Amino acid sequence: MWRQCRRVSSTTSTANSDLLLKDKKWDALVIGGGHNGLTAAAYLARSGLSVAVLERRHIIGGAAVTEEIVPGFKFSRCSYLQSLLRPCVIKELELKRHGLKLLKRNPSSFTPCRDGRYLLLGSDKQHNYSEISKFSERDAKTFPRYENQLDKFCKFLDPILDSSTPETLQGNSSFNDRLHNKIERSAFWSRCLRRALPLGQNDMMNFMDLLLSPASKILNNWFESDILKATLGTDAVIGTTASVHTPGSGYVLLHHVMGETDGDRGIWSYVFLETRQHNCTRRLCQTCMLKEEWAQCHWPWLVLLEKLGQPY
Repeated sequence: MWRQCRRVSSTTSTANSDLLLKDKKWDALVIGGGHNGLTAAAYLARSGLSVAVLERRHIIGGAAVTEEIVPGFKFSRCSYLQSLLRPCVIKELELKRHGLKLLKRNPSSFTPCRDGRYLLLGSDKQHNYSEISKFSERDAKTFPRYENQLDKFCKFLDPILDSSTPETLQGNSSFNDRLHNKIERSAFWSRCLRRALPLGQNDMMNFMDLLLSPASKILNNWFESDILKATLGTDAVIGTTASVHTPGSGYVLLHHVMGETDGDRGIWSYVFLETRQHNCTRRLCQTCMLKEEWAQCHWPWLVLLEKLGQPY
């Protein structure tokens, strides 16, 4: 478990950082103390390695931080919602035990029309049917089948997302290492094949079409009402510089549906912490319980992260 414990002035940070790094041999250096870096450091430390985390800023967390931008008001600066944090990470790093609480977003979308009508979608299936049927009875009946197919594809991808990727760069590894890697790669692709076979030929063709096609093509094949297609199309362009007509944006659509909150697929959430700390990444950082006493962050400030509690 880590906490930020000391800052050294920028005039002395470089010298102090060099001294601290030379005082110990580290098994792994993680460059960047964002949520991904902290997660990687936690897992490396749990495996018995000594880990140092280096961060340029005076605060850890990267894009997933809450900061007081306006005096007295705290904001999530970059990550406005949560859904893609893998459930296994939340469970294995015991984030909820350390105060993480996810508040499901409901309703999930509000799309107004110029004529005063609107489409309001949420987690209630009957309510969604009523809302969509205002614009198209056909789309209201089709929508559950659309969600079921995406859910099927997400379940196919889940084990792959949580698997270690096979090593592709052998380098100067030994014969035993190369043999072990070949076995791991064979096991990885075997798992992929076992997941693919139950889908059947038709579903696999639809899956590949979704990955490679523009989202507009996918949505046009399913629905007729523009307001529903516009609402669903937002998931295909979030975080990209593409449009719904860009080939491959169908995967972006699926990518955002893959997120979940407490087992509910496609449900995004707000992060609430039942502590005085408002930073999701601070909770992540404080659950690491790394075996080493220190990790360092430096230039323009040196920030030391001190171990709290007991290691795994």
